[in-house]
Amino acid sequence: MNNHVFQDRNGNTPLDPEQIKGLKFSHFTTMAELDEAEDINIQEGLAWLERQNAGDFLSSNFLNKLHKKLFGNVWNWAGTFRKINVNLSKVEWYNVAPDLINFFEDAKLWTANSKLDADEMSAEFHHRLVSIHPYPNGNGRTSRIMTEYMQKRCGLKVSSWMASLKNSPKVRRDKYIHALKMADKADYRALINFMREKC
Repeated sequence: MNNHVFQDRNGNTPLDPEQIKGLKFSHFTTMAELDEAEDINIQEGLAWLERQNAGDFLSSNFLNKLHKKLFGNVWNWAGTFRKINVNLSKVEWYNVAPDLINFFEDAKLWTANSKLDADEMSAEFHHRLVSIHPYPNGNGRTSRIMTEYMQKRCGLKVSSWMASLKNSPKVRRDKYIHALKMADKADYRALINFMREKC
């Protein structure tokens, strides 16, 4: 049984004991080891995603498969919805599945409507998905990757996510969290700016 306790990373979802039990590498003792394993797994997941260029991707089944491809080598629970409530989402755990169904139905309408502003649609797509917070962990990364994939499949410009701040992770994360909080109030301007590198 894994009794290691990992510290929270700058506001990321803390790992509770049930989640830690799902860690496939019981010998890990530092957050750096976990980060490295996740990064390797994510690269493998992105390679898988690059090969997916047909079929219905706006579905819970596709999202679950993507999450499992991104994190399944590290976590036993990858690709399965959370079973607890979290303070980062107003969605109760038992409403994750129906909320995702509604989200993807809306997303299909958005992507089919060529008159919608692409930046606003992308920002709302990302915000809705990350707000549902479907999984115990990895929601921000999965939501950003899913948003980029939606943009590629729809022929839209892919988000930059303030790439110019990659050497300032705290500043970048603070801007991202601020943008999400503004989006919670239906103000997507900061999130659009963050996604599009607008000053």
